[in-house]
Amino acid sequence: MAVCVDEGFQVDELGRLSHKLCGDPADTAWPYTCASSVGNPLRLDPACGLWVPPSAKASTTFADGQTSTTLHTVPVADVEVETADIVVQNPSPCLSAIVIRWVNVDVTWRLPPGTDSRGAASIDGNSFQLIENPAPPGAENGTEMTDVHWEFTQPLIGGGTIPPGGALLYSASIAVGNGQGGAQYGQIRWTVRALALAMP
Repeated sequence: MAVCVDEGFQVDELGRLSHKLCGDPADTAWPYTCASSVGNPLRLDPACGLWVPPSAKASTTFADGQTSTTLHTVPVADVEVETADIVVQNPSPCLSAIVIRWVNVDVTWRLPPGTDSRGAASIDGNSFQLIENPAPPGAENGTEMTDVHWEFTQPLIGGGTIPPGGALLYSASIAVGNGQGGAQYGQIRWTVRALALAMP
C-alpha cells in the first residue's frame, strides 16, 4: 500500500510520521509519567478525517422513597423490608459509565422498657446500627423509647457498568434484624444520590 504525503510531514524518533498543523510550535517532550503509547492520540480515519477520542462526561441522579408508618416487630434474623432503587442514565453516547451511589437511610424505632430491647438495620448486608434500650443500673425496667430516629449514609460502588447511551437500575437492600425484647421499627425513609462517570 502506498501513502502519499507532502513535505510538511516529518519522521519522529520512533519512526512515525508527524505533521505540524499550524504555526511552528517547538517540539516538547511527553509531559506525563505514563508511556505515550497509553495516551489518546489524534487519529486519521480512512477518508483522512481527523478525530480525537470522545470527551469524558459526568451526571448526577437523585431518588427517594419511604415505607408506611405502621409499626412492626423487629425480627431476630435480618429481613429485607425495603429497597432503595434508582435508574441512572449514561451521559455519554460513546463511552461506558461506572456509577457511585450514596444511600442514606433513616429508620424510626420504638423500644419498650426492659433489660434487653434492641434492633439493628443494614444496607446491602452492611450493618450500620444497633440500638438498645437497657434498664438503668439497679433498675428492673427502663423508659420506653418512641420515635427514635437513626440516620446513616452508605457509599456503594459497583452494580454493573452502563453501556453507551443506556440506563441501568441500581438497587440497595435495606434490612432490619437482631430484634429482641419487643423492639419495633416504623417508617423507613431513604434517598440515593448517584454519580455516573463515563471516561475514555
